Amino acid sequence: MGNLTAAARASIAYVCEDWASHYHGGPFHLTKDDAVRYLADSHFDKLTAEHGRAAIWNAVAAHLAANPHLLTAPHTTQAERDLRQASRDARAGTYLDAARRHHNTGLPYEALALIDRAELASPTLKDYARFRAAVRKAKPPFPLTDLAGTGLRHRTTLPLASPIAGAPVVYHGADERDWVYPGRPVIEGDWPAAIPEHCTTPTGATRQLADGRVVVCTGCGLDCT
Repeated sequence: MGNLTAAARASIAYVCEDWASHYHGGPFHLTKDDAVRYLADSHFDKLTAEHGRAAIWNAVAAHLAANPHLLTAPHTTQAERDLRQASRDARAGTYLDAARRHHNTGLPYEALALIDRAELASPTLKDYARFRAAVRKAKPPFPLTDLAGTGLRHRTTLPLASPIAGAPVVYHGADERDWVYPGRPVIEGDWPAAIPEHCTTPTGATRQLADGRVVVCTGCGLDCT
């Protein structure tokens, strides 16, 4: 779906799930191409204003091409669609409640990660940018190492991280659990440990990358610069 954000892609996926069969196999009996047109033009005013009509059409078409079963799924009623949305909203609300608790106890990076999850659960429920701005105003994010011109990249998610999947690094070392400033990033790479919390490399085992501009843990890629 091109350069669309994860939240925009989630919004498209939910609308297709709720409405594709309504247009294609419901009372309208539209062709696939016409279903794409109705979906793209009827449900994404904000995304269309941000990204352009062609981008949204292409994204809807790509999602249906990858999930053709949505076109032939059983027709849904408005009541069923409302229940689905209520479930998404409730899930997002749970994430936002947790984000608020983390924010109030001085854990801004965990709060930001939970706001991201809330937006993916229900992209249109709240003004998530306002929540992020409030968290960042209270405590600015950790400054990342400048990787310009190095060919290196910071990982944007940390799968399986504890206690929150994808959250910023909580500690370093499976045994020592050394303290890590919240928000410190990891450099992408084929490291022995998937995340710093699972790292078994002795503390202090580092290597220099990009002609010494970046220092990382050899076990997990934690940015130690």
